[in-house]
Amino acid sequence: MRKHSLYFALGMMMTACAPQGFDAVQNIASDTVQDIACKDQQLETKLWDGLKTYLIEQKTIPTADVMKEAFHNQVEKLSEQNPQLTSAEVKRLNADLDALVDSLLSEAPEGERVETPEQLLMLLSAIDVGDRTTVFRSYMQDKVRGNFTQLQKTVQALDVNCSNDNASSGTPSTGGEEETETPITPTEPSAPVVEEPNRDYEWHKQQALDSGTPLSVFGGRWAFATTYQSCQSVQLPSLNAQVPNIQGISIVGKHSDGVGNKRQIASLSKVQSTHYYIKDMTSYGQGCFNVRSNPLIYDYGGKPYATTATNAEIDMFKNNGDGTSVLGIDCSGYVFTSMATAGLRLKSGRALKASDAWAWGSSSYVEPQNNGLTCLNKISVSPTTTMKAGDIVAVYGHVLLIDKVGADPFGINSVKSESECSKLKSDGFDFVVAQSSPNKEGIGINYYQARDYLPTSSKMKTGLEKYAYYTCLSKFNGKTYTPNVGTLSVVRHKGTADCMAPRVKMARESCIQSCSSLQR
Repeated sequence: MRKHSLYFALGMMMTACAPQGFDAVQNIASDTVQDIACKDQQLETKLWDGLKTYLIEQKTIPTADVMKEAFHNQVEKLSEQNPQLTSAEVKRLNADLDALVDSLLSEAPEGERVETPEQLLMLLSAIDVGDRTTVFRSYMQDKVRGNFTQLQKTVQALDVNCSNDNASSGTPSTGGEEETETPITPTEPSAPVVEEPNRDYEWHKQQALDSGTPLSVFGGRWAFATTYQSCQSVQLPSLNAQVPNIQGISIVGKHSDGVGNKRQIASLSKVQSTHYYIKDMTSYGQGCFNVRSNPLIYDYGGKPYATTATNAEIDMFKNNGDGTSVLGIDCSGYVFTSMATAGLRLKSGRALKASDAWAWGSSSYVEPQNNGLTCLNKISVSPTTTMKAGDIVAVYGHVLLIDKVGADPFGINSVKSESECSKLKSDGFDFVVAQSSPNKEGIGINYYQARDYLPTSSKMKTGLEKYAYYTCLSKFNGKTYTPNVGTLSVVRHKGTADCMAPRVKMARESCIQSCSSLQR
């Protein structure tokens, strides 16, 4: 006991020269141990949020030793307030907390060679939601789940008093949720505000549903228009092979994972004059972000900005993720945003929060039920059912949303016999994809005709041609297939009550409230 008290006293004396984030670590430990005292059922969620908030705000990785010492100090205070605690109980609680900290701040980052706070943020977020896309993540999933289970078992056995005066409010105490963003002043003059009918999100949503547009498609369009701060961006024709590439974007190296490229804007004027969704925009209304002066392009590893607050917005206009400093997001960031802004959970019963944009990567969607995405199922194809608008298509390395489908999306009506099914090719496909991708030299979020997009992605092309094959077979033999092609899956949201939640709002979405329509 005296040893821990001495550590605590020395810690207070050294606060003035403490390392960056010292107070934030102390707050996490204080809140967690208070939740332990109160046997708060949200202890796990609040600890995750505390760690994530630390990484967002401090932009450093807390060391395991500092975090463990902070927990020991708080457990010491708890034991002083509860003299009925035995030394064995204090030792057991400290050991459980140490094991959890070692898993989260030592073993997990070492196993994935984490180098930056942003990388650790995404790794911890993935573990939080249930990601098992790699052998190591599956191992860590079981390890951390075991740590939390043991901690909860120890907590429930303690006879301690909850101090209501100091009870945690349910939000991390690192200060981020009081922070306000400095308004961004456009570098170009804004056009006069045009008075238009006041149409809000619910009006647009109902208009979409009345026209038969799936909710996930509407979410994708709402995210698209908000990102470009333009009603017209949604209504432009889909990209095809004839649309020219963007100029002015350069590749400056490889992402730390050795797979994706890092991009930057080398010539703003060239991007402004050639970016398909920006080049014809000359001004933006009051309150809108000036996308023309601050273009969003494809950013491998880029994620929407958010805090861990329950009511946090998804913000496309603030750099985040482990990509480069340009504004822009990757493929999974766009798909999550499309679902979240439509109120579609990916995991049954999990609160729908903006911060989960960091959690699920493209690979998670290939086997959704194994990776925590319990609100998604692989589709089946039959003589009467096939791929639909709103479905998600994923391979290891990319994920996209189906925006529109024609009457014959896989082009099987031209096939006259079962033997011809194996000859189906993507150039006969009739559907449109919505995605964030490096196409056209780094365009970012886009709509693309599948028949022209798929030749640029061999994995997507091969996998979807196999789905076309099984759909064609079902036409002739009357069977139902749930294709299992190994590298690609087409998945669909269940739409059940447990997979619905209040929507997540987006920053500056008021800019598109007055759009006459988001139909395409």
